[in-house]
Amino acid sequence: MTEITGSCLCGNVSYMCDTEIKMAINCHCTDCQQATGSAHGTLLFVADDAVEIKGEVTEYSHPADSGNTLTKIFCGRCGSQVAGKNTGREGVIGLRAGCIEQKDIIKPGANIFCDSAIPSTAMDPDMKKFSGMPG
Repeated sequence: MTEITGSCLCGNVSYMCDTEIKMAINCHCTDCQQATGSAHGTLLFVADDAVEIKGEVTEYSHPADSGNTLTKIFCGRCGSQVAGKNTGREGVIGLRAGCIEQKDIIKPGANIFCDSAIPSTAMDPDMKKFSGMPG
């Protein structure tokens, strides 16, 4: 098990869990780029029921290219996106790496949606690379 704690920029929203990290990835999809304002989003996926979120969150849901619904979970005060859910992955929540306090546990195993990556984005050549969502 891994203890994970994190919070938004203003500290209004925080979370904690002690669970197994199912997967960690760098996502280069356009949704992650727009939602984070960055070149990609890095997420750690854990069991949804293991995470306790404190504070008032706001959610935004939208359809993904896959037909699934993606829900962004963020602080309504500072706007930091702390987590996200995908109806295609029931029982799983993706924690945004930038909000996690234990930086040493953030070890992505793959880059996904590389076809929409910003061309100047550096990627570890030893890391798995997928043009879209791995199947």
